[in-house]
Amino acid sequence: MNVLPNSAVTAESADIAEADAPTRNKQITGQKVGPAFVTRYVLAQIGIWVALLTPSGVTLSLRVGQLDPENKASTLAIVSSAGALAAMVGTPVFGTLSDRSTSRFGQRRPFILAGFFIGVAAIFGIGFAPNVFFVGLGWVITQLAFGAAIAAVMAILPERVPQEMRGRTSGFMGVTSQVGIVFGAILVQVVGTHGSLMFVIPAVLGTLLVLPFLLLLKEAPRTRAEVGDISFKDLATSLWISPRKHPNFALAWLGRASCWLGLQLLVTYKTYFLIDHLGYTTDNVAPVLTASMFTLALTLSFTSICGGWLSDRVGRRKPFVFVASLIFVVAMVIIACSTSVTHFVIGVGIAGLGQGLYLSVDYALVAALLPDDRREAAKGMSVYNLSSNIPSTLAPTLAPALLSVGASQSTPNYTSMYLFAALFSLIGAAVTLLLRGVR
Repeated sequence: MNVLPNSAVTAESADIAEADAPTRNKQITGQKVGPAFVTRYVLAQIGIWVALLTPSGVTLSLRVGQLDPENKASTLAIVSSAGALAAMVGTPVFGTLSDRSTSRFGQRRPFILAGFFIGVAAIFGIGFAPNVFFVGLGWVITQLAFGAAIAAVMAILPERVPQEMRGRTSGFMGVTSQVGIVFGAILVQVVGTHGSLMFVIPAVLGTLLVLPFLLLLKEAPRTRAEVGDISFKDLATSLWISPRKHPNFALAWLGRASCWLGLQLLVTYKTYFLIDHLGYTTDNVAPVLTASMFTLALTLSFTSICGGWLSDRVGRRKPFVFVASLIFVVAMVIIACSTSVTHFVIGVGIAGLGQGLYLSVDYALVAALLPDDRREAAKGMSVYNLSSNIPSTLAPTLAPALLSVGASQSTPNYTSMYLFAALFSLIGAAVTLLLRGVR
């Protein structure tokens, strides 16, 4: 068991007490954070996304369709919304609980272990659910459990990864969800879309990717004096970090939320754009969607990995986020003005360049702006993740109003909506210029 005795923690030297979080954890645990550690860390995140995003993107809708074929659209919306709300609230709460943990097994490992395997068990349950009620219940439990695992995993970056490696690590983190989606889609193609295997096999692969990180992660238990007491007020404020007290963190949050709102308008309404604006039908739109999403994944992966490496080389984060936001603006303007599928795919590819460049450094950037990276890293990273979760919920609500601007009675105005998406991204770029405390 890789656990240091309490006496080793309480006898910290003054040098350890004054060191930054990664140095301090290295000295306490004796675990070096190098390429092998980062590889296991990134693979663990891929494992989480394979297990979670495969049902989210593919198999959950199939299961709902099997159990309630006549009302599948409305039923899926209810199930998905309940799960999204559970994740939005649960992840920061579990992050706070992890920050305050004094378990002898460590702060993060118990939450990763319990969260992942409870989530996997719930996914198995969905595969065998007799009706949509149990599918919904299983999905809420899945989102809560994986929220606990994700909160603990995200805290590893500011706590363990040195500054000089954060850009590369953030870059690889940026592509983990895309890799998870691709792996999941391939697995579903292999095992088929009937029966429980479409839920079981992705979860098994996810387990194989998560276990090496869990087994080799060294943690030292924290004392109550170090982490502070836990109260109902702490849990109630898990979703809140004061903008007045921490303005730079708030600006980073707002900048990402603005850009992601524009991006979610693209992702959510791309199919309707192709049908209503470019004349495709439900029968022939699938190949275009496949080509555009492949282009997005390819360009995203390229700039995410390369951008993270370059960010570490130059020792700067803010210029990358600013340029990425401007790339979003260009992409949305091209899509708004597109009159052919070629223009659309080019716009999507440019959006992928911007998203990848943003993802290559945004976690590294915010890790340097956390209010307390020693005692509340999981809470801080969880609250920051709300900057992408909230726009995904807000985009479908806001879109009808944006589509109505300048629209005829029969045709929504997609040009208007994507020009507004460009405006949101431009606001994100402007907010980035106001950041202080990070280069």
